Amino acid sequence: MPFVYSEVNGVGFYEVSTWAGARGIFTTRKGGLSQKPFDSLNLGSGGGDDPGAVAKNRALLVQALGLGGEIKAVHQVHGSEVYVLKDPNGAKPLKGYDAIITALKGVAIGVLTADCVPVLLYDPVKQVVGAVHAGWKGTIDGIPARAVEEMASSFGCQPSDICAGIGPSIGPCCYEVDGNVVGPLYRAMSESCEDLISPSRPGRWQFDLWKTNRRTLQLAGLRPENINVFGVCTSCNTDKFFSHRRSSGRTGRMFAVVQLL
Repeated sequence: MPFVYSEVNGVGFYEVSTWAGARGIFTTRKGGLSQKPFDSLNLGSGGGDDPGAVAKNRALLVQALGLGGEIKAVHQVHGSEVYVLKDPNGAKPLKGYDAIITALKGVAIGVLTADCVPVLLYDPVKQVVGAVHAGWKGTIDGIPARAVEEMASSFGCQPSDICAGIGPSIGPCCYEVDGNVVGPLYRAMSESCEDLISPSRPGRWQFDLWKTNRRTLQLAGLRPENINVFGVCTSCNTDKFFSHRRSSGRTGRMFAVVQLL
């Protein structure tokens, strides 16, 4: 099983079990101090939760994971830009990015999600990691592939060496979209998108974000056996995960975190 659940001091998280030189973590909503509807391990600020509770939740997570410092994150905008973290004092956060990569050992980087797809990347050869936030726009724009390209450009990574963990997000069972999403998908993926959507009702389709991001990574050069998909829907499992859609936008955020050991 490539994803293993653990609890440390009451903080619940899933970890990629197959990475020897890096830690890949996907948090749950269990173990924090936030009150409803952000209960309890809300790690995202700006959504209406008590900022003090969010700060304490982040401190609890850092302590539970033994990270030794704050998680470096960018201010996400549902785009496709990648930030290269070379200075350990950088990313405070920087606005306009939806992915962050680094070769700094011992520095945790991450992205926040609550239905969008978190993708963690690890190159065990060049020792580089990345964290990607892929909403529907980023998924269609191929942001996981852009992160892989930046890992190659900035650090000399070979895509065939890179491993990926696609974490918990809204599944094709619950993610219904309209023509505003399907149109750009067809333009971006051409004929290869027929199996990524299925009609649900007139003018509506179920969109498989997992399969789309997996395909994007494979087209970017990752080997299929190096891509692991968590495959659990956040909208179906709001007892464990935050879901923006199921909660009508008023909910917390989870962290997808990766760190070179």
